[in-house]
Amino acid sequence: MKVGIVAWVVASALAMFVAADASAGPVAAELVPHRAVYAMTLNSTNLSGGVTGASGAMTYKFGDSCDGWTVENKTVLTFAYSDGAPVATTWDFATWESKDGLHYRFRVRSTRDGVVSEEIDGVANLDGRGKGGVAKFTLPEPKTLRLPKGTLFPTEHTIRVLEAAQRGQQGLERILFDGTGDDDIFDVNALIGKPLPANANASPAEATPGVDSALLSGPSWHTQMAFFPRGSTDPTPDYEVSLRYYLNGVADEVIQSFGSFSLKGTLQKLEPLPRPDC
Repeated sequence: MKVGIVAWVVASALAMFVAADASAGPVAAELVPHRAVYAMTLNSTNLSGGVTGASGAMTYKFGDSCDGWTVENKTVLTFAYSDGAPVATTWDFATWESKDGLHYRFRVRSTRDGVVSEEIDGVANLDGRGKGGVAKFTLPEPKTLRLPKGTLFPTEHTIRVLEAAQRGQQGLERILFDGTGDDDIFDVNALIGKPLPANANASPAEATPGVDSALLSGPSWHTQMAFFPRGSTDPTPDYEVSLRYYLNGVADEVIQSFGSFSLKGTLQKLEPLPRPDC
């Protein structure tokens, strides 16, 4: 269960906030390094699936390392079940992605009631833009995974979605590798809504004092992404993520759907991070 997958979905890169009006025509999706905290709650459930409650928080930090983009994410959730005691989980995710989108390092560590349940560590490299490549894992065991032609890593995928939104596209289909599983390559189908103009929020800073409203003042798009295992013929995705994407890569109104239940992420804190002196 990838309750922390939204870490890369909402991750952003680059160091300058862009607040241009969407009606003025396409501008570069220059994303902003930032730290965000989301309160996580149960949004919906099918009781036959067993989950009756969920609560916790997701914290992530996206940074610019001059030669690449870094993500540090921690998701802490407690699940309640209809047939047992609550279960406390943590999901830690750390990555580095080169700015040309060709090189990627990833590390995942999950716990269940304080006991490590999963560890993943590895690197991935593409042979060029639009080409395939190889992912090499050291954990949970040494393994090599071929990446098909057209594979994207997470930040590059974010940029492509925002570029498509700027062009007025209603959808985008791409192949994604994120390193959150030792055999996971996804076909991701993104549906993009109509642009919402700059400053379309109703005083978010007044409603949530910990949120820097300047980071939510640019144009935005409601976006829904469905994740299908590569090569699957099942019409039902493994999971879905819906969110409101801002041109600078910040996201709110986050819903993660896992079939029998869904989680809601509500932005509680949002602050920009400084640009490095490269």
